Amino acid sequence: MRHLPLLIMLLTPSLAIHALETQQAPPEQLHKLGSQLAAQAGNSQWQQLWQRTRAAGHLQATSGHAYFTVPHPLLPGLARQTLARADQVEALGNTLARYRRSFPDSVIGQLDGRPLNSLCLVIDWRTLPQSNASEPHAYLGSATLLKSYPCE
Repeated sequence: MRHLPLLIMLLTPSLAIHALETQQAPPEQLHKLGSQLAAQAGNSQWQQLWQRTRAAGHLQATSGHAYFTVPHPLLPGLARQTLARADQVEALGNTLARYRRSFPDSVIGQLDGRPLNSLCLVIDWRTLPQSNASEPHAYLGSATLLKSYPCE
């Protein structure tokens, strides 16, 4: 038991090296992964996303901060649509990807009185090994739905 922290420290760098590197992944692959995750993400993954979204202040009106104005019961469906059929996917850092979907006929949120018509989701793919990116099903349950917020 005494050597557990040392073991964790030794394994952590190797895990990061083998994780899906979103900056190196083709956009088509990130789109496909998002679609697969939208179909297979578990309730706990979505619940954690909404807890983080609430903690970040995106579910209540806050000056200087983007917040959702769409009725909260609609957000899970909009988030799934965003992940399944993103208009744009952008790599952020080594293992993160931002999925963005525009809803041109809907106001999703506001930032300082300015309407926002898009929803952004940030997914952390660090638990998906690079070698399994084309067959991710066994790893989708451990992907982290990190952030959700209204965006431009």
